[in-house]
Amino acid sequence: MRYNGARHKTEIRATKRKKIRTVDFCDTLAAILKSAKAEQHKNRFRYGELYSLNYYLEVKEKDRTYYEVYSLPRSEEVPAGYKELSFVCLRPDGAFEAPSTVGIMCRTARKKVEGLEDFHFHMLRHTYTSNLLSNGAAPKDVQELLGHADVSTTMNIYAHATREAKRTSARLLDKVIGGE
Repeated sequence: MRYNGARHKTEIRATKRKKIRTVDFCDTLAAILKSAKAEQHKNRFRYGELYSLNYYLEVKEKDRTYYEVYSLPRSEEVPAGYKELSFVCLRPDGAFEAPSTVGIMCRTARKKVEGLEDFHFHMLRHTYTSNLLSNGAAPKDVQELLGHADVSTTMNIYAHATREAKRTSARLLDKVIGGE
Protein backbone atom coordinates (compact mmCIF):
# COMPACT_ATOMS: atom_id res chain seq x y z
CA MET A 1 0.00 0.00 0.00
CA ARG A 2 1.31 3.46 -0.78
CA TYR A 3 0.16 7.02 -1.33
CA ASN A 4 0.22 8.03 -5.00
CA GLY A 5 0.97 11.76 -4.90
CA ALA A 6 0.21 12.27 -8.60
CA ARG A 7 -3.28 10.82 -8.18
CA HIS A 8 -3.79 11.97 -4.56
CA LYS A 9 -4.98 8.49 -3.61
CA THR A 10 -3.83 5.69 -1.32
CA GLU A 11 -3.41 2.58 -3.44
CA ILE A 12 -2.61 -1.07 -3.21
CA ARG A 13 -0.23 -2.28 -5.87
CA ALA A 14 1.88 -5.27 -6.75
CA THR A 15 5.47 -5.67 -5.63
CA LYS A 16 8.23 -4.29 -7.86
CA ARG A 17 8.59 -7.63 -9.61
CA LYS A 18 4.82 -8.27 -9.70
CA LYS A 19 5.23 -11.44 -7.65
CA ILE A 20 3.12 -12.78 -4.83
CA ARG A 21 5.34 -13.51 -1.86
CA THR A 22 4.50 -15.78 1.05
CA VAL A 23 6.34 -14.80 4.21
CA ASP A 24 6.74 -17.31 6.99
CA PHE A 25 6.97 -15.97 10.52
CA CYS A 26 7.59 -17.16 14.04
CA ASP A 27 5.14 -18.15 16.78
CA THR A 28 5.77 -14.88 18.64
CA LEU A 29 4.56 -12.84 15.68
CA ALA A 30 1.61 -15.20 15.18
CA ALA A 31 0.57 -14.55 18.79
CA ILE A 32 0.89 -10.78 18.31
CA LEU A 33 -1.25 -10.92 15.16
CA LYS A 34 -3.91 -13.05 16.87
CA SER A 35 -4.02 -10.56 19.73
CA ALA A 36 -4.38 -7.66 17.27
CA LYS A 37 -7.25 -9.46 15.53
CA ALA A 38 -9.00 -10.05 18.87
CA GLU A 39 -8.59 -6.34 19.69
CA GLN A 40 -10.13 -5.44 16.30
CA HIS A 41 -13.20 -7.54 17.14
CA LYS A 42 -13.56 -5.82 20.54
CA ASN A 43 -13.21 -2.38 18.92
CA ARG A 44 -15.82 -3.25 16.33
CA PHE A 45 -18.36 -3.61 19.15
CA ARG A 46 -17.03 -0.59 21.11
CA TYR A 47 -17.31 1.76 18.13
CA GLY A 48 -20.55 0.33 16.77
CA GLU A 49 -21.74 2.16 13.65
CA LEU A 50 -18.72 4.47 13.82
CA TYR A 51 -16.33 1.55 13.28
CA SER A 52 -14.85 1.77 9.80
CA LEU A 53 -14.64 -0.98 7.23
CA ASN A 54 -11.98 -0.91 4.52
CA TYR A 55 -12.53 -1.25 0.81
CA TYR A 56 -10.72 -1.08 -2.48
CA LEU A 57 -12.00 0.23 -5.78
CA GLU A 58 -10.55 -0.89 -9.09
CA VAL A 59 -10.07 2.13 -11.36
CA LYS A 60 -8.84 2.00 -14.97
CA GLU A 61 -7.09 5.09 -16.33
CA LYS A 62 -4.91 5.46 -19.43
CA ASP A 63 -4.34 1.71 -19.93
CA ARG A 64 -3.43 1.23 -16.24
CA THR A 65 -5.36 -0.30 -13.39
CA TYR A 66 -5.23 1.23 -9.92
CA TYR A 67 -6.62 -0.17 -6.68
CA GLU A 68 -7.67 2.74 -4.48
CA VAL A 69 -8.16 2.14 -0.75
CA TYR A 70 -10.97 3.68 1.32
CA SER A 71 -12.22 3.47 4.91
CA LEU A 72 -15.93 4.05 5.49
CA PRO A 73 -17.96 3.98 8.71
CA ARG A 74 -20.26 0.94 8.92
CA SER A 75 -23.24 3.29 8.93
CA GLU A 76 -22.33 4.64 5.48
CA GLU A 77 -23.73 3.02 2.36
CA VAL A 78 -21.01 1.26 0.38
CA PRO A 79 -20.70 2.70 -3.15
CA ALA A 80 -21.02 0.38 -6.14
CA GLY A 81 -17.80 -1.39 -7.05
CA TYR A 82 -16.22 -1.20 -3.60
CA LYS A 83 -14.86 -4.53 -2.37
CA GLU A 84 -14.15 -5.13 1.31
CA LEU A 85 -10.57 -5.63 2.50
CA SER A 86 -9.13 -6.97 5.72
CA PHE A 87 -5.93 -5.46 7.14
CA VAL A 88 -3.70 -6.43 10.05
CA CYS A 89 -2.76 -2.91 11.11
CA LEU A 90 -5.83 -0.85 11.86
CA ARG A 91 -6.56 2.19 13.95
CA PRO A 92 -8.85 1.56 16.94
CA ASP A 93 -11.83 2.82 14.89
CA GLY A 94 -11.16 0.22 12.17
CA ALA A 95 -9.72 2.57 9.56
CA PHE A 96 -6.55 1.39 7.83
CA GLU A 97 -3.29 2.86 9.04
CA ALA A 98 -1.86 5.10 6.33
CA PRO A 99 1.67 4.26 5.15
CA SER A 100 2.81 7.76 6.11
CA THR A 101 2.11 6.98 9.78
CA VAL A 102 5.21 4.76 9.91
CA GLY A 103 7.40 7.62 8.69
CA ILE A 104 5.85 10.00 11.22
CA MET A 105 6.50 7.54 14.05
CA CYS A 106 10.12 7.05 12.96
CA ARG A 107 10.71 10.83 12.84
CA THR A 108 9.19 11.13 16.32
CA ALA A 109 11.46 8.36 17.65
CA ARG A 110 14.51 10.09 16.11
CA LYS A 111 13.69 13.27 17.99
CA LYS A 112 12.86 11.68 21.34
CA VAL A 113 15.33 8.79 21.69
CA GLU A 114 19.03 9.44 22.01
CA GLY A 115 21.03 7.33 19.57
CA LEU A 116 18.25 7.09 16.97
CA GLU A 117 19.11 10.31 15.14
CA ASP A 118 19.59 8.42 11.83
CA PHE A 119 16.77 5.90 12.34
CA HIS A 120 14.34 5.12 9.52
CA PHE A 121 11.92 2.24 9.09
CA HIS A 122 13.99 0.47 6.43
CA MET A 123 16.70 -0.04 9.07
CA LEU A 124 14.43 -2.66 10.66
CA ARG A 125 14.64 -4.68 7.44
CA HIS A 126 18.44 -4.47 7.57
CA THR A 127 18.52 -5.52 11.22
CA TYR A 128 16.19 -8.44 10.56
CA THR A 129 18.26 -9.61 7.60
CA SER A 130 21.60 -9.21 9.35
CA ASN A 131 20.31 -11.19 12.33
CA LEU A 132 19.03 -13.98 10.10
CA LEU A 133 22.32 -14.30 8.23
CA SER A 134 24.58 -13.96 11.26
CA ASN A 135 22.58 -16.67 13.02
CA GLY A 136 22.99 -19.14 10.18
CA ALA A 137 19.94 -18.68 7.96
CA ALA A 138 20.48 -19.95 4.41
CA PRO A 139 21.16 -17.01 2.05
CA LYS A 140 18.69 -18.41 -0.52
CA ASP A 141 15.92 -18.45 2.11
CA VAL A 142 16.75 -14.87 3.14
CA GLN A 143 16.78 -13.77 -0.51
CA GLU A 144 13.26 -15.16 -0.97
CA LEU A 145 11.99 -13.60 2.27
CA LEU A 146 13.26 -10.20 1.15
CA GLY A 147 11.96 -10.55 -2.39
CA HIS A 148 15.34 -9.98 -4.03
CA ALA A 149 15.48 -11.20 -7.64
CA ASP A 150 18.86 -12.83 -7.08
CA VAL A 151 20.74 -14.19 -4.07
CA SER A 152 23.79 -12.14 -5.09
CA THR A 153 21.82 -8.94 -4.38
CA THR A 154 21.17 -10.15 -0.85
CA MET A 155 24.76 -11.22 -0.29
CA ASN A 156 26.23 -7.98 -1.70
CA ILE A 157 24.11 -5.88 0.65
CA TYR A 158 24.51 -8.10 3.71
CA ALA A 159 28.02 -9.54 3.30
CA HIS A 160 29.05 -8.07 6.68
CA ALA A 161 26.50 -10.30 8.44
CA THR A 162 27.83 -13.45 6.82
CA ARG A 163 31.42 -12.43 7.66
CA GLU A 164 30.39 -12.15 11.32
CA ALA A 165 28.67 -15.56 11.12
CA LYS A 166 31.90 -17.06 9.73
CA ARG A 167 33.91 -15.50 12.57
CA THR A 168 31.47 -16.96 15.10
CA SER A 169 31.72 -20.37 13.45
CA ALA A 170 35.52 -20.19 13.53
CA ARG A 171 35.40 -19.40 17.26
CA LEU A 172 33.32 -22.54 17.79
CA LEU A 173 36.33 -24.55 16.64
CA ASP A 174 38.39 -22.92 19.41
CA LYS A 175 35.83 -24.19 21.93
CA VAL A 176 35.99 -27.73 20.52
CA ILE A 177 39.80 -27.80 20.47
CA GLY A 178 40.11 -26.05 23.83
CA GLY A 179 37.62 -28.43 25.41
CA GLU A 180 35.38 -25.65 26.75
